Amino acid sequence: MSTSYFDFAIGFLGFLWQSFLVLAPMLLLGLLLGGLFHVFISRDAILRWFRGENLKAVAASAAIGVPMPLCSCSVVPVVAEMRRKGASRSSCMSFLITAPETGADSILVTNAFFGLPAAITRPAISFFTAVVAGLCCIGLIRDSDDVGERPNAEGNNRHNHSPCCDHGNSHHLPLFPDRLDCYISPVELKDEFLLWLKGTFRFNGRSPVTDNDQTSSGLKRIVSHIFRYGFVEIADDILVALLFGLVLGGLLYLLLPTELLTHEHARWASYPIMVLAGLPIYICASASTPIAAALVAKGLSPGAALVFLMTGPATNTGTIAIILSQFGGRFTSIYLGSVIAVTVMLGILVDLLILATGYSIIVNLEPSDSPTILLLQWIIGFVLIALIVWRFQAGAFRRGWQNLLINIRPLVGR
Repeated sequence: MSTSYFDFAIGFLGFLWQSFLVLAPMLLLGLLLGGLFHVFISRDAILRWFRGENLKAVAASAAIGVPMPLCSCSVVPVVAEMRRKGASRSSCMSFLITAPETGADSILVTNAFFGLPAAITRPAISFFTAVVAGLCCIGLIRDSDDVGERPNAEGNNRHNHSPCCDHGNSHHLPLFPDRLDCYISPVELKDEFLLWLKGTFRFNGRSPVTDNDQTSSGLKRIVSHIFRYGFVEIADDILVALLFGLVLGGLLYLLLPTELLTHEHARWASYPIMVLAGLPIYICASASTPIAAALVAKGLSPGAALVFLMTGPATNTGTIAIILSQFGGRFTSIYLGSVIAVTVMLGILVDLLILATGYSIIVNLEPSDSPTILLLQWIIGFVLIALIVWRFQAGAFRRGWQNLLINIRPLVGR
């Protein structure tokens, strides 16, 4: 008996480490891209596209939400702020779906586990779901249905005067003290770069530049802000959930029998099962990916796994409650109904296309065979471990674990 437990532990740890090596490079790149999006995409420019109740506004907000590294909880204050700034309900609806369902980090992690076709398909389906939901919002919600959109005065003041990037992190420092948006324009970036060059070459042949290093501080502050937002604030939001996803994926991979989902009835039942599994529990887009990979490796159809990848990040009990209080019952019903109905239909369609074309999705749960790439994966893996240890020492584990418990507690009736 002890030998079987030992073999199980070795297999479990092997799965975790191999998955870790696969996702580490893509995850770190995704965190960097998140910081770049934060600084180089203007909130005001985005909001100018969101004001209309039409297909253009819905499609624009859905597209903008695809690369945004926001989880299902952190996206709600952003959408509430968008609404207060004049964005239409339909635009808020579409952004509310794509932002948590995808993101630069989760797209890259999907590519690591499932390959490029899946990495393209995932955001495309998220975009389509968001557009359908936004159009349903236009057609089904009238001005008299704004019952839920009654944030109190304190809430209005808090959101209107908080940084655009304050998604639950009260310690966020804006890039510019006199601005709410951390965006920097290309012209401002060029000026800061020129000042940095001027500060680097202090001697111009006549006299040194004596400005107490102020010429180079601007560019350094920008770079520091990018890295802090990506590798501190976004990392704090997702690391605990990501590790939880890896652990759960490893348990499912080892405990589920391979023949569990080979029967026809089980295949059709997998779609509602994945809805029920993904709907109530909080799990970010990156964390859901290794779980889906383990399920597909055990025989779950790619379409059913897609249902989990869409419903899991987009919904949880806490988010549903907040959306209900912010936007009303009809808005929440359209949001949930669109996410469930469209993703299930598209999941079935994906499976039918795979069966018709004979295409097979190979789950990548192994590190690279190339010694050079494998060495690089190990180095980056240890870099990610260092990042996790650093953030956990700073309190990220406690906050992330509390968030998980908050979303799991309603399911167990406590």
